[in-house]
Amino acid sequence: MEKESTIPLWALSIDDALAAQDSSCEGLTYNISEERQKIYGYNVIFNKKRIHTPKIFFRQFMNPLIFVLLAAALVTAFLREWIDMGVIMFAVLVNVFLAFYQEYRAEHTIERLSSYIKEIARVVRDGVEREIDSSELVPGDIIRLSYGARIPADARLISVNALSIDESILTGESLSIQKKTDILSEGTPVSNRTNMVHAGTLVVEGYGTAVVMKTGIHTELGRIAELVSKTGSERTPLQKSLWHLAWIIFFVVLFVVAGVFFLGISRGEPALEMLVIAIAVAVGAVPEALPIALTVILAAGSERIAAVNGIMRSLAAAETLGSASVIMVDKTGTLTEANMRMMSLHTFDEIVEGEKHTKRDILLDAFSSGDVIVENPSDEVPSWRFAGNPIERGIAKALLEREGDNFSRLFTKRQSPLLAFNSTNKFSIAESIFDGKRIVVGAPDILLKRSDISKESFIIANEWIARVSSEGKRLVGVGVLHTTGKGPTNSDSVSNITFLGVLVFQDPLRTDTIASVKHIERLGARVVMITGDLKGTAIAVARELGWDVNEGEVLTGEEIALLSDNELQSYLSHIKIFARVTPEQKLRIGVLFKQHGEVVAMTGDGVNDAPSLRAVDIGVALSSGSDVAKSVADLVLLDDSFKTIVSAIEEGRRMLVNIRKSFVYLMSNSLDEVILIGGSLLVGLPIPLTALQIIWVNLFTGSLPAISFAFDEDNDKKEYIHMHDNSVLNKEVRYLTLGIGIITSLLLFGLYWVLLAWGIAFDEARAILFICFAGYILVVAYSFRSLRRPLFSYPIFSNTFLNVSIVGAVALLFLSMSIPLLRDVFSLTPPPVGLLWIVIVWFIVNVAIVEGAKWGFRHFIKE
Repeated sequence: MEKESTIPLWALSIDDALAAQDSSCEGLTYNISEERQKIYGYNVIFNKKRIHTPKIFFRQFMNPLIFVLLAAALVTAFLREWIDMGVIMFAVLVNVFLAFYQEYRAEHTIERLSSYIKEIARVVRDGVEREIDSSELVPGDIIRLSYGARIPADARLISVNALSIDESILTGESLSIQKKTDILSEGTPVSNRTNMVHAGTLVVEGYGTAVVMKTGIHTELGRIAELVSKTGSERTPLQKSLWHLAWIIFFVVLFVVAGVFFLGISRGEPALEMLVIAIAVAVGAVPEALPIALTVILAAGSERIAAVNGIMRSLAAAETLGSASVIMVDKTGTLTEANMRMMSLHTFDEIVEGEKHTKRDILLDAFSSGDVIVENPSDEVPSWRFAGNPIERGIAKALLEREGDNFSRLFTKRQSPLLAFNSTNKFSIAESIFDGKRIVVGAPDILLKRSDISKESFIIANEWIARVSSEGKRLVGVGVLHTTGKGPTNSDSVSNITFLGVLVFQDPLRTDTIASVKHIERLGARVVMITGDLKGTAIAVARELGWDVNEGEVLTGEEIALLSDNELQSYLSHIKIFARVTPEQKLRIGVLFKQHGEVVAMTGDGVNDAPSLRAVDIGVALSSGSDVAKSVADLVLLDDSFKTIVSAIEEGRRMLVNIRKSFVYLMSNSLDEVILIGGSLLVGLPIPLTALQIIWVNLFTGSLPAISFAFDEDNDKKEYIHMHDNSVLNKEVRYLTLGIGIITSLLLFGLYWVLLAWGIAFDEARAILFICFAGYILVVAYSFRSLRRPLFSYPIFSNTFLNVSIVGAVALLFLSMSIPLLRDVFSLTPPPVGLLWIVIVWFIVNVAIVEGAKWGFRHFIKE
C-alpha cells in the first residue's frame, strides 16, 4: 500500500505504482482485501453535515404557532397562572417534537431508500474479473472502467483505450479529459493529472484499467465533502407555498385578533386576560398541523413507491409525480425485457444475392468487440451468466450455445476494443479473435454508409435493413475495416469497410407493458416513445403495444435536425414516436414539451441522458443504467419496468388528493375561534372559551386526524384517474374550505347564542359548547376521507391510524370532562345529561354540512 512518504502514484511508472500499492495486474486476493478493509473502512464518503439534527429541532420553533404559544406562555407566567403556562408549554413541546420527528424522518427516508441503489464496480480479485459493491473497494484493487460508469475511487491508470472522463464535479471543466498512462511530475495539480481518475467523476467514452490509490473520505471528492458545509435540505415547492400561505393566514388572523382584543378591552374585560384569549384565538386559526401533515403524506407516499420498486430521490419529485401529463419513454429495458436474443445471422451475400457463401465467422467477429464479464466463472461453462450491454450479452449467449465448453477458450482470447462504442459514432472497432483483422461492429445503416459496396447493393441492403427493422428486430452490423498501421483507429478514419453481414436480435415486450400503457393513458397521461432505434423497429414495437401508428405520427432524428423549435413544437401534439434520436435531440424535445405546458416525465439510462433527465420535470432512470443517469434522476426504477412508473404516478396523484383532504380538513375549522370569540364580544355575550380550552382542543383534535390522511385508502381513485387540475388549491378545495368553514363557524356561534337564549346556565352552556367545539372536527374527519364520494360509499373505518387518533382524542376529551382535577384545570363543569342530545344533533348537522357541500360541488359547481 502507498506510504505517505513515497512519491505519489501519478509520478511513478505503472510497475512502480502497482508495487507501491502492493498489488499486481492479477488484483488482490480476497484475504488481503478483507484485511485492508479493516484498516481503511468502507469506500463511502460520509457527509456528516447532511442532516443537522439540532438545526432541524430548533427550526421547529420558527413558525407562527410557536410564536403565539410562547407569547401566551410569557403572559400567563407574568400573571402567575402556572397551570395555564404549563399546558401551553406542553403544547409547544408536543408541536415541536412532532414536527421535528416528521422532518427528521423525512430526511432519513430518502437517505435510507437511496441505499437500495447499489453502486457497482468491476474489480479483479484473485485474477478473476467480477462486479462488487463499490463500497467494498480498498487501496490496491484493480478496477475496470467502461463507458457510462462512475469512477468509484481515486486510482492510477495502468491501461487506457480512448478513455475520456468528465471531471467537472472536481475541476469545473465542462469538457471531458482524454486520459493517458504517461508519468507526470509530482507537483501536477488535480486538473492536469491525466494518468489518474477520481471518485465521483464519469466515464464518457472508452475503457481503462486502474489501481486504486485512495478510497472513501481520503479521495479528492471526500476531501471536498469534508471541507464544504452544506445547509439542511431545502423545502419543497409545495411546502414553500403552504408555508407562505400559513404566514398570510397568520397576519390576517393577527389583524382580526387585534380587533378581538380591543373589543374585549372596550367591554371592560381584563387586558391581560384578553391578551391571552386573543393569542389563543390566533393559535386556533393558524393551521399549524399542515406542514407536518404534508411531510408525512409525502414521506409515506415515497415509501409506498419504494414498495413497488421505485426509489424517489427527493420529496419534491414526489409532489410532481401526480401531475405528469407526458411520459417520454425509451423502448429498450422499460417497455421491453432488455433481454436481447439473437434470432438469426445473415451474411451480406445472402442479403443482396440470396446466397450465403461468406467464409468468415461473423459471430466470432461480433463477439470480439464485446465487453461482457462472467458473473459466475467458477460454475460450469454452459451455465455462465453474463453482465454488460444487452446486445453484447446476446452475442455471448449465442456463441456460448454454439461452442459449449470451448467458449471459455474464446472468451480469454478477447482484447479490449481499439475504439469503444458510443452513442455518437454508433460503432466500435476491435481485433477479431477469428484472424486478428480489424472488425467494425455497430448500427448497420451507419456501416453501410462507410462501406465499399456498389450503389445497387447499398439500396438492396438498406431496404432489407428497413424491412427487418419494421418487424421489431434489433440489427447489429459487422464489417472488416481496411486500414494501414497498427495504432488505435479513430472514428474519422473509419471508411472503406467490407460489410460482412447482420445479426438479428429481438427484445420481447414485458408481459405487463401493454396493460400498463393502457392504464396510464386512462390516467390522462400521454405516452410517447423516444428511442435511438430505427424507425421500423420503433413502429413494430408500438404496434405490439396496440398503437395505431401511421407515418405522419413518427419523426426521425434526421427530420428533427431540419426543424426549427417552433416547427418541432407544432408536431408535438400528434407525434407518437421519435425514432433514431440523439441524446441532444431527446433533451430538445423534452424542453419543448415543457414549454408547450406539459408536465414531463422521461426515462433514460445513459450518460448522455443525464441533461435530459435533469431538464424535465421528472427524470426516471433505470437501475441497470449508468451511474450518472441514476445520480440526476428523481425516480429510479429498481426493476426497470414501465409498470413501476404507472404505480409511481398513481401514488403521486394519491398524495395530491391526500394533501387536498388535509388542507380542507384543517382550514375549514380555522375560523371557529375567531367567529365564536369575536361574535360573542360584538353582541355582548360572555366569552365562551378560555385560552386554555382553545389551546387544548387545538392541540389534540385536528393534528393527528390530518396526519392520518397520509395512510388513507384510495377512496378517490376513480376521481384522480381522470384528474385534470393538478394544483393543490383547485376550485374544489377553495369551495369546500370556504363553504364548510364559514357555515360551521357561524353555526357554532349560533349554537352558543341559542344555548344562552334558552336560559341554560353559562357553565352548562360552556360545557356543551366545549364538547361540540372539540368533538365535531373528529366526527367529520370520516367525511373528509373523500372530497368527492358520499360518506357511506366507502369503508368508513378502514383507516386504522385515523381510528386510533380519534379514539385517543375522544378519550382525552372524556377524561377532561369527567376527572375533577382536569375539570378544574380547564374551568369546566359536568355537562347536563339531559342536554347531551344537543351534542349528538350537532355532530349529525356538521356531517350533513360536509356531505352537503361535497354534493353541491359535484352537482352544481364542478371543475
